[in-house]
Amino acid sequence: MTQTRIRFFDIARGIAILCVILSHSVLMAGTVAPMHTLSHTIYAACFSFHMPLFFILSGYFMHPERKFRWGKELRELVGTYAVTACLVLVGIGIAAKGLRVSVREALKIWGSAAIYAAGDVSQRALWPQTARIGAIWFLLALFWAHLLLHIFAKLPYTPVWVVVSFVIGYASARWIWLPWDIQSGMCTLAFVYVGYLMKQHDILSWLKKYPVVWAVMAVVWIADIAVFSGFSLALNEYGKTPVLAAVGGIAGTVCMIGVSMLVDRIPQPQVGGALAWVGQTSLALLCAHLIEDDVLPWALFLTKIQTVMPHMPLWVVLFAVRLPLDFFLAWCLSKLPYVNLWFYPMKAKQNALKNASRIA
Repeated sequence: MTQTRIRFFDIARGIAILCVILSHSVLMAGTVAPMHTLSHTIYAACFSFHMPLFFILSGYFMHPERKFRWGKELRELVGTYAVTACLVLVGIGIAAKGLRVSVREALKIWGSAAIYAAGDVSQRALWPQTARIGAIWFLLALFWAHLLLHIFAKLPYTPVWVVVSFVIGYASARWIWLPWDIQSGMCTLAFVYVGYLMKQHDILSWLKKYPVVWAVMAVVWIADIAVFSGFSLALNEYGKTPVLAAVGGIAGTVCMIGVSMLVDRIPQPQVGGALAWVGQTSLALLCAHLIEDDVLPWALFLTKIQTVMPHMPLWVVLFAVRLPLDFFLAWCLSKLPYVNLWFYPMKAKQNALKNASRIA
């Protein structure tokens, strides 16, 4: 049985992946020039919700009462991670040769980062890391979160197990950071479980019935942004107000779903249609963005731009450059035979249905 796509969820994913690229552009520009009020607010707003949204929406479509589909999960999450990491290493080798640095040393550093799979460099890693693989940590963390929810859903007191998993993942990250995003998965399980509960209890219909809840969620989200002090699901860092950060991530997701519902009702269907298409392409865009983020020397580029245009906000320039680049790279991924099936799951499902119909 195929799942019917919910367009406003695709719109929400589209907004979220654009916010990923935007916030990373602000963060990268911040390494060259200090953030100002506007850029910091944009950074805080994006980081407060974009990754929780992906985990929550993933949970919404989960069926943990069924048998865990090892083949599907390994192929779509772990396999996609491995293919993307290999493409990064190819790009790193080419870039190192172009920059006239040691290709062998560059591949050694980034190969270690790909194996460790950390979203950021941690001083608590089992062995020293000088580079981080970046945004595709999400794929491995989602694999662990899916696996854990399938296990816990079959046990009594499932919510207790979810909380215990979060506490262990969060506490252990304070003194050691394990490879393969195991601890990230232990914590992001909570967001996946929230999405699962939203579907089970039809929370969206309840929210439509009591619209005042949207206002409450907006207040919580705004409060979270106002006191934002960092929020990295990649390393289980929840800032100085961890409870508010976690709750704010959920509130921000709920608000963004509400915004997406409104966008879906705009008389001009092109707006919602474009964002929905971006959402359907979000996996390919995430991986394309990760490749250029790891491979290209953006800091060098921004330093030169700052010299030529000292009054131009660097994050605006970077976002304007990398957004079309990411769409182009995602398009390139769609044209690679077989490889495109890793980054476009819908294409793989369509091919499977065609093959099944031919056999029938």
